[in-house]
Amino acid sequence: MKKLIPVVAALAMAGCRTVDDVIVDYRANISGGNYAAAAKEPEELAAKENGDRLMWRLMAASAYDLSGETEKALDNFDVAEDIMIANDQTSVFGQTAAAANAMMLNDRFFPYDGGGQDRIFTCLYKAIGYGTRSDFAAARTELNRAAQHQENWLWERRKDLAAADERMDKEAAAYAKEKSEGNSSGDGQSTGVAVQNAMKDGSFATTVKEYFMFDIFTSGVLDSLKPADYQNPYAAHVCGVFRWLNGDGDGRGYLRDAAALRPQNSFARRDFSSCDQGWKPKNQVWVYVEDGLCPEREQQRIDLPLLLIPYAGRYVKYAGLCLPRLLVRPAAASSWTAAGVNLEQLADVDALAKIEYDVYMRGALKREITRTIVDVGVQVALGIAADRATGVTRTALVASQYAVAAYSMARRGADTRCWSALPKSVYVARVARPADGVLDIRADGIPAVQVDLKPGNSMVFVRKPSRAAAPSVKVVSWP
Repeated sequence: MKKLIPVVAALAMAGCRTVDDVIVDYRANISGGNYAAAAKEPEELAAKENGDRLMWRLMAASAYDLSGETEKALDNFDVAEDIMIANDQTSVFGQTAAAANAMMLNDRFFPYDGGGQDRIFTCLYKAIGYGTRSDFAAARTELNRAAQHQENWLWERRKDLAAADERMDKEAAAYAKEKSEGNSSGDGQSTGVAVQNAMKDGSFATTVKEYFMFDIFTSGVLDSLKPADYQNPYAAHVCGVFRWLNGDGDGRGYLRDAAALRPQNSFARRDFSSCDQGWKPKNQVWVYVEDGLCPEREQQRIDLPLLLIPYAGRYVKYAGLCLPRLLVRPAAASSWTAAGVNLEQLADVDALAKIEYDVYMRGALKREITRTIVDVGVQVALGIAADRATGVTRTALVASQYAVAAYSMARRGADTRCWSALPKSVYVARVARPADGVLDIRADGIPAVQVDLKPGNSMVFVRKPSRAAAPSVKVVSWP
């Protein structure tokens, strides 16, 4: 934008590591297979119990889980789940702990809340951890919670969107009046109309789609989503197989759900059919491979076109938006086999992450446009008042106008926080236990890991975040 003013924002002191610095190093450690190193700093930061503590707990838990330190992983997952339960009582956007006018700053001023998949995977990983030590009662409880989060997904998203809208409405007018030094009425109605016009503008929508792969008109519309768009077939299938092998009576329903969510997966279909017909597994092995890493988020700035702002353009010094965009990461392998059997994709976690991102963006884009339009209104109000004033008063008003623009630019920041250790894809196969008890698992035809299995039924969980990272293996067995 031609009228962009030069601003030096001293947002970080020299020598201090920012949240993004830690996230970048964490991702590098996970991708490189340095799992123990990845856990250290997030766990230290989680102990500070600030608004990022949920993210740090999840990141530390994943790193410990990958390194084989199951107890430390469970401890961190337990704390993370406690935070999620507290957030479920009151949306993070409705919590009073956030700073005054926080909604007019940026979304990072609110505690990290994660998303539905954060909750589902937390319970799933806890269940697997408990299963490895044969604590099947605790595992069943966590799988019940994962299933409940599947059911609550839409309700939780609606709750957060409504809480954010309510807080924005309350803060926008008060902020405009305060920053314009009484020269603006803070008319929420006209601001709302301007926001709606921006959200309906085709040219602006094209720009947003180009930068963020987000369609203003169709992406993240909750009423248009189907269960297959947001429910996790991996969690449903694990829950069904666990209950089936454990002798619980309702495994069939979860296997039915998994097959419905992923109808192209022959193993999901066969498992449901076998369970439905009353077949009892014997020396069967379910192999799950979590491949790659889910999308990460990075900050992207764009300008709100002045044509969409119902004010005199010559008064506008800054009208920028700052939002996160998704960066898709590579797979660890293009194919997987277990005992010579090809695994099939069970869950496209990239797609699940994109749905959650789209729902978040539907609210975040509206919030960021509102912030920009309110800031522009303040700049215009001060500019018009300055034109009508003289002497010291005029100088003060012009200075205030530039100060608001500088403040607007300095505080803009996209919320790039996410649980970046989740997989990119999940694959599955059911095979007979090898006669010698040694299960050979290969990635792209190359031996990845060999697993020693006890006689009986087993569930094997392999995680490989990248081609360079060593695989992590967990086994749950039934004699």
